[in-house]
Amino acid sequence: MSVGRADVRDIELVLHVINTSNSDAYRSIIPPEQFKDPILTIEQLHKEFENVIFYAYRLENKPVGIAALGIEGDETGIVRWVHVLPGHRRRGLGTSLMKNIESEAKKMRLKKLRVAYVWEKAYWAKNFYTKLGYKKKEKVTLPWGDHAYIYERTLP
Repeated sequence: MSVGRADVRDIELVLHVINTSNSDAYRSIIPPEQFKDPILTIEQLHKEFENVIFYAYRLENKPVGIAALGIEGDETGIVRWVHVLPGHRRRGLGTSLMKNIESEAKKMRLKKLRVAYVWEKAYWAKNFYTKLGYKKKEKVTLPWGDHAYIYERTLP
């Protein structure tokens, strides 16, 4: 069990974690006409790998949790794609991934992290980020009229 940087050799496994987790978590709460499954294609994920650093929580050398860190400004990072496979949730993997991202962000001399977008109806995500010290900052209207938020935390 460990968290480490994921690279392009892991791309198919990373894609599996993101798409499987997203489908399981959001299929029942996003209107069917708005729900996209898979959320990402391999081509889209290749582009994401160019813009953010992916980290994987590995069990038996296979990613079961994913999170990504990007740079939004001189002192601000953006957290994206935080996903844990359904059978591995509620075991601290997401927290380990976030603590790793925060540590890496500090090494990069970032002062603040933002998480976009935390959907209003995703109570588990709101609770998760709140427990980690993130606070709602900006409200965003989704294409189907619901709201999401950008959560933010100043790094200690």
